[in-house]
Amino acid sequence: MSEASEFRRDRAWQVVLAATVGCAFSLSALPYYTLGMVAKPISEEFGWGRAVAQSGIAFASLGVLCSAWLAGAAIDRFGVRRVALASQAGLALGFVGFALQTGAEWLWYANWFLLALLGVGTTPITWSRGIAAWFDRSRGLALGLGLMGTGITAFAAPPLMTALVASQGWRTGYALCAAGIVLVALPATWFLFRERVAVRDAGTGTGAGGAPAAALAAEAEGLTLGEALRGYRYWVIIAAFFLVSAAATGLISNLVLLLTDGGMGAAEAAGYASLLGGFVVVGRLTAGWLLDRLWAPVVALLVLAPTAIASLLLQAQAAPALAVAMIGLAGGAEFDLIAYLCAKYFGMRHYGKIYAWQWASFTAAAGAGPLVFGRIFDATGSYAVALSIAAIAMLAGPLLLFTLGRYPARADRQARVRSSRSG
Repeated sequence: MSEASEFRRDRAWQVVLAATVGCAFSLSALPYYTLGMVAKPISEEFGWGRAVAQSGIAFASLGVLCSAWLAGAAIDRFGVRRVALASQAGLALGFVGFALQTGAEWLWYANWFLLALLGVGTTPITWSRGIAAWFDRSRGLALGLGLMGTGITAFAAPPLMTALVASQGWRTGYALCAAGIVLVALPATWFLFRERVAVRDAGTGTGAGGAPAAALAAEAEGLTLGEALRGYRYWVIIAAFFLVSAAATGLISNLVLLLTDGGMGAAEAAGYASLLGGFVVVGRLTAGWLLDRLWAPVVALLVLAPTAIASLLLQAQAAPALAVAMIGLAGGAEFDLIAYLCAKYFGMRHYGKIYAWQWASFTAAAGAGPLVFGRIFDATGSYAVALSIAAIAMLAGPLLLFTLGRYPARADRQARVRSSRSG
């Protein structure tokens, strides 16, 4: 089956489109790509230090750690669609909470925690599972297209949020984020997203929609969560992307602050943040296309390692456009790489549970990165040390992946079986 045929089969492209919209209005995108625009006005209004506003992400990471395992189990049992719809409603409520902040630090932290707890099902845990079930030959490209919604948000949110904050205030900006989830993302999931892999109904021996258990087993070859945890590859992927996530998220969430501290105007800095979003989209598609053709660790080195150079460029306040482009490519490739590696090395049998714990670790690092950047700035008055650490992490992470070895034969055999079945 050709790549184009896979997208046309049973209108699988609609699933990818729903995932793109879902990712654009997700926990992985909206909170992170709008925080840089509201951090200063919120801090000024409430008299907070910069680290207080940034540390909200750390509490979101804690919420993901507490709920990702449950979301993964729910996806494997009930399917992506149900989990996504419930989480989209919860995420909208979380943004309403942001708009109602009173200045109490504990309330700010609690809101971030609940935002993640309620919205964890809008992350790539769900969308990547849904997409991977529909695609084999073009899985990398499909993942890139589906997950590029975060890049669209990274491109559009900075200038829009900057304009909203300037004209209407940060509360209105957050309220409109909630409205977008309810009016755009939730309907897209409801009308366009469909399951392909059957989900076992408790006690029936059948899959969702009446699919026989034998068909379910054929479509779910791979390792159990316990088997994956006992292998070294699982922990290598966690370690590699913990480093990458902490560094990349620290850079992305502090980009506007880095540029404005260097003397750049707020509008110009927001323009660079928007440029970063454009390159996140490019990174998603580039990584996805390459993953269908090259060994994943090679792809990781090609798209992630240049961010080390970007960190040094920002430290020297030189070539900001080039630095932003490199960071955007890395930010776009992360999700694709983790999802693809999990599918290839562990299979689809317990994908939801396996990927959920990978995502929890990734998110924990995403919360730690901005917090560390903020603490270093508050202690030294500069981001120089943080940028040096980020450069080292962005080299070490992809190099660790070279210890994974060849893809297991199981994944290749499963792809051949599916292709022959479809043909």
